[in-house]
Amino acid sequence: MMPTEAEDYLAGALDIMQGNALHRDNIKWGAARAEASRRAIGACSSAETYDAIRWALSQLKDDHSFLGPPDRGHTAIANGQCDREATMPNGHLRADRIAYLHVPAFRGSPQLVTRYADLLQAFIALLDDSDPVGWMVDLTDNGGGNMWPMLAGLGPLLGEGPLGSFRFPTQPPAIWSYRAGRALLDDVSLANTTNAGYSLRHPPKPVALLSSRRTASSGEAVLIAFVGRPYTCRFGTSTRGLTTANDHFPLPDGATLFLTVGTFADRLGRVYGQAMEPDYFCNEAEDQIQIGAAKWIHASE
Repeated sequence: MMPTEAEDYLAGALDIMQGNALHRDNIKWGAARAEASRRAIGACSSAETYDAIRWALSQLKDDHSFLGPPDRGHTAIANGQCDREATMPNGHLRADRIAYLHVPAFRGSPQLVTRYADLLQAFIALLDDSDPVGWMVDLTDNGGGNMWPMLAGLGPLLGEGPLGSFRFPTQPPAIWSYRAGRALLDDVSLANTTNAGYSLRHPPKPVALLSSRRTASSGEAVLIAFVGRPYTCRFGTSTRGLTTANDHFPLPDGATLFLTVGTFADRLGRVYGQAMEPDYFCNEAEDQIQIGAAKWIHASE
């Protein structure tokens, strides 16, 4: 038998899954709870139930839900404990006058959220000043994290207004949008620049989006946000296929259940939930993906 503390902790985590998981109706919860309890026999602390919780999460078969232990949970991220691992965006003007932006995965504190969005818009402003022939947005190594600084930073290229949404089984959609340096979910700002946002000085130019099998979750959300934008095309390979929405649920010891609760949809209303295919397939090295994207941009001039 488990001590009451461990038993209550496991039961609470299973309650959250049963009440909120996207695929909760596909699970036989009586059997799942019994098996999770069997796997946690002998557990004396919350941490000793983690393997049983991870097993239960795997039964949801969404490939996106996961358990963040206390040092990787939502509170730890918000407090800056993951900031040292964060990679910031960068960009440069290529020799062929294409503006290149590297948009990496992001996980960090609110202060770093603003820095990420500011840097991305600063690169866009600098490159726009050179009047590039087009834009190349590289998401090939963007495995996800926090999508909101990505959308806030790319706002000048995405345009103002709705960009996509989360779709839920029993609730109305929640709309992603960009306005004046802010990435919003419905009317709540989840990331913003320190100023009112940059506006492009030159007319809209072609945007080539670069993706790979490493492009996942929030990286895929960025691809979806560009769907419906004129003069936009995807290059590379199919993405990872985590086009689903995770919400965070705190657990008593500081750990967090990151649980898949919905599905991504683009601004045109198309619902995803699976990998995204490129418009032009390039199953080769990243430099070859860039060559294909550059040819398309120059052909679009």
